[in-house]
Amino acid sequence: MSVYPTGSFENELQRRIYEYVERNGAVTLAELARSIEVDGGHSDSKPARSGAYTESVPPTEDELQSCLETLQAEGYLTDIDGKFRIALSATTADLECDEGVIVIRPAREEDRAGIVETMRTVAEDETYVVAETVAMELDRESALVRANEARSRIVFVAILVPEPDEGAETDSSDERTEPPETDGDVVGWLHIDAPTLPPLRHTAELTVGVDPQYRRRGIGSALLEYGLEWASDAGYQKCYQNVPATNDVALAFLEAHGWQRDGEHEGQYCLDGEFVDEIMLATWPDAE
Repeated sequence: MSVYPTGSFENELQRRIYEYVERNGAVTLAELARSIEVDGGHSDSKPARSGAYTESVPPTEDELQSCLETLQAEGYLTDIDGKFRIALSATTADLECDEGVIVIRPAREEDRAGIVETMRTVAEDETYVVAETVAMELDRESALVRANEARSRIVFVAILVPEPDEGAETDSSDERTEPPETDGDVVGWLHIDAPTLPPLRHTAELTVGVDPQYRRRGIGSALLEYGLEWASDAGYQKCYQNVPATNDVALAFLEAHGWQRDGEHEGQYCLDGEFVDEIMLATWPDAE
């Protein structure tokens, strides 16, 4: 229940390439060529007391390209706009609205600023504490999506792609074969954070939010359905999240979608000088 390819790397170079991309989020071929090194065997330097020195050298162009092709073929990495990224087994989903088309898809590094801004907008009323916590984490980390031996963090995003103006000229030379999914504003997100420790790896913490200006359009419901379907396919059996008892909107939204109250932590938050209970909610995707 992790997108991290535990034990499945064919060689050390594949592992180093994957881990470099995972740490940095989106990297070019040139950056990989500059940054990745492999054991080049014994050097001519004087050996250390504990043994012979070894020399680290860059892989050859053919070695690097071969490993990248294998990692892409096996579904671990993907190349988008000339940058290698962690690949997620997820398609896009479209939702029509008055302003245009809402595209729901796996988040990319280029979405980071919009996601953080939307999270902080949602958290402004202090009733969605976890949104601000996640925003702070995403703002300081080097990669939006993480998939390593310790944890998996997956982010999905809702992008508003405006309808083109009527009568606007189109460039017949444009060879784009896919919709311009990055040419829009972030209006919502869904965040999945999961440990890989064996006793907990069947669980994942899920948070979802929509910019207040774009609520009541079905975006939150679409994001939640999309994320739970992905979590179920990925093998997560229980999804949970905790919200302050004062967040009536979130509680009503989740309960309307079948989430159950698991319990509460008394006085878990101090909001506006008052102690507020934390409500724990959970759902079992496979049971739906």
